[in-house]
Amino acid sequence: MATNRTLHGTPYPAPPPDPLRRDPLDTLAPQPAPHSEAAHPARTLIVVLVALATLAGLAYGGGVAVDRIMEQRRIEARMGPKPRLAQLPAIEVPLGGLRAVEMQVSLVLAPKVEADRVLRYQDRIADRLFQTVSQADTETLTGTGSADFLKARIRDAVNREAGTGLIRDIYIERMVVK
Repeated sequence: MATNRTLHGTPYPAPPPDPLRRDPLDTLAPQPAPHSEAAHPARTLIVVLVALATLAGLAYGGGVAVDRIMEQRRIEARMGPKPRLAQLPAIEVPLGGLRAVEMQVSLVLAPKVEADRVLRYQDRIADRLFQTVSQADTETLTGTGSADFLKARIRDAVNREAGTGLIRDIYIERMVVK
């Protein structure tokens, strides 16, 4: 004969009760009264204050966000929109002897030109820059007008490899002669 056991192995004296079946004796037993305690005034006040503080914090955060958006719009109205840039990879060009030029360049794109149209030629542009800058004299890269010289070489390399009319300006972000 099989005995009913719980998970711990102790036998029931009778089969366990069916949880879906209502026993008629349970409906006749007195039901406990629902716990109806009035809310305490201090507790209600604390809940209301926390809700008001949360709303005030959200309003302050929203005000700060709107202020930043408006400030950005004022700046764009004065200076125009941010230029779209295409950043070329960093290049280090050895000069004669122990000297080298390390540079990081960004190209300001012409309107309606996508960055990938220029960046798909970035390796060829970098090779062309490497050739032209490495042939330059050390005095040309360290003296006055070195930025203009470098910008002219970059513009020539971009025009030759990617095509003309793609860039408006050139930003030299970093140029270090070691």
